[in-house]
Amino acid sequence: MRTPTFKSQKKKHDSVSSENPDISAGNKHRGPRLDAPDRFWNRPVVRWAMLVAALGMVLATYWPALSAGALYMDDKFYLGAPEIRNPGLASVNKIFGEVLAPTIVKGYYQPLALISTMLDFLDPAAANNLRPFHRTSLFLHIINVALVILLLNLLFRNWPIACLLGLLYGLHPLNVDVVLWVAERKAVLSMCFALCSIVLYLLYTRRERLTNRRDRRLLAASLFMYLCAVLAKPTAVPLVALLLVLDYWPLMRLTWRAVIEKTPFFLVCGLFAIITIISQTQTLDEGKVEMMHGVFLPFVIVYSIGFYLFKTVWPTHLVYDYPFPQFFSLTNPGVLLLLLATAALLVALVFSARRTRAWIAGGLFFCIALSPTLGVVSFTSSVVSNRFIYLPMVGLLLPLAWIGNSLWNAAEKKMKASRKRILIVILGMVLAIGSAGLTRNYESKWHDTLKLLHYYEALSPNDWKLHTRLGNEWIEREKFDLAVDEFKKAAILNPGWAENHLNLGRALFTLGRFPEAQQAFAAGLHLTPKDWRAHMLMGFTFSQQNMPDSGLKEMYAAAQLAPQQAEIHFGIAGILAQQGKRDEATKEYRKTLELNPRFTDAQNALDSLAPAKQ
Repeated sequence: MRTPTFKSQKKKHDSVSSENPDISAGNKHRGPRLDAPDRFWNRPVVRWAMLVAALGMVLATYWPALSAGALYMDDKFYLGAPEIRNPGLASVNKIFGEVLAPTIVKGYYQPLALISTMLDFLDPAAANNLRPFHRTSLFLHIINVALVILLLNLLFRNWPIACLLGLLYGLHPLNVDVVLWVAERKAVLSMCFALCSIVLYLLYTRRERLTNRRDRRLLAASLFMYLCAVLAKPTAVPLVALLLVLDYWPLMRLTWRAVIEKTPFFLVCGLFAIITIISQTQTLDEGKVEMMHGVFLPFVIVYSIGFYLFKTVWPTHLVYDYPFPQFFSLTNPGVLLLLLATAALLVALVFSARRTRAWIAGGLFFCIALSPTLGVVSFTSSVVSNRFIYLPMVGLLLPLAWIGNSLWNAAEKKMKASRKRILIVILGMVLAIGSAGLTRNYESKWHDTLKLLHYYEALSPNDWKLHTRLGNEWIEREKFDLAVDEFKKAAILNPGWAENHLNLGRALFTLGRFPEAQQAFAAGLHLTPKDWRAHMLMGFTFSQQNMPDSGLKEMYAAAQLAPQQAEIHFGIAGILAQQGKRDEATKEYRKTLELNPRFTDAQNALDSLAPAKQ
């Protein structure tokens, strides 16, 4: 009677082993070990102490950054929008209502990010201080670090390794831009929702494994968090594919049933992909979304992936964007070397699947999460940027967690387990302290906008976008001659960017150099003939040169393109008044005030015409 009982127990043990992958080292498709650490590391007090220590170290590293004062152009778009500066139900309705053609902040649909920024203005200090915005972003980053730790622990059941890797993630210098760039609130917020979605999905699969039942409430909660993630930033759209990667490894449950259960996720993915493309198309100044040429696409993708991996391992000389080399071709030794190294690494990942799925799963997670920013559909001139790796970096932690877990639980004859684990912790802390030092150093550049831009300029002197941003900063400081110099440098580096020509024209106009401003606006109009701003600015320039007929022609062209822009009607009224056409000018001033009742210059001009009209 005992023999059947023994066989029955052995069969049950084999079944458990198949559900808990990699308990047996002989199976090439095994996932992570699920053996718990020894009693000391598994004590609740020790676990909480490690979590608090990890989060505390991240907080201490970023604490000085709460006083950072650097701003980018897009930061000013976010913080300058009246709807965001004036929290209220009307602002919320407009933010959510502008789905396919956002006007508050042009680009893709991101209502939750805008509302999050709007709520910061409930703090009176937000009117003239960035601390409330940095405080919220840092809080979200801390939450994200905690969620990364929880995610890794749910997958690998090793709290010390999860805390160490979560700490390295939280302190990585590449994540500084996301925390300190005000406009990247969308990234930290979307990441928070995305990680919540993944954690809830892992809890759903865990409940299924333990009870053999599917808790639809957990799956629905995961779907809701996914929806929130794409409402914060649509780069979270591929998250459904990331869940499938986790099903492949380490969950080992990738079946047609696992795919079908994600049908609602696929619907959200498709819907927001369409919304993003339409909204970008309708709000871009050029009026189009460009697809990268098929011949260059593989090279750009491989180069970008390799560059990100290199910067992750060696995070020095950091800038906000990394322009491609001036000669992006196989004849460039640096480009060729990086392409070959990345291609070899990708091939190695494929072959590594014969022994373990850890590396290929981590690579798939990384590449899929990075895919919306690789330039397949070009929404922006930025292709390689620190802020794009915030979510994909989690994929790199998966094989590292698998290795750390294996080393943590491996039996060694020459070294006691406790000593080996202490060495692992020491190594992790050395890396964390090094990362904290690099992060602190990069943070220090964010004290002031001009300081940050000059730091970037020293590292990327041929970045035309950087020169344009420097020019705009000089305009803010009313140093128009210096602004003109920067805009001209940008125009030489990239003569095909219309926005820079308009910026140059504005600076020249302010200096009273109207013929040069006219040339700059003409260059902008040549590139974007349907840009109402260029027509309006050209109209003002003609007016200043006593060419009212040419000025009116440009103003009316602008009004035809954007009839609801109050400043266009104000410009038309000014030229009409200059020509002595007071009745027509009065009509245009009233139209201006109808569109913008707070346009004080229009009201003053209208009042000045009233006596003459009598």
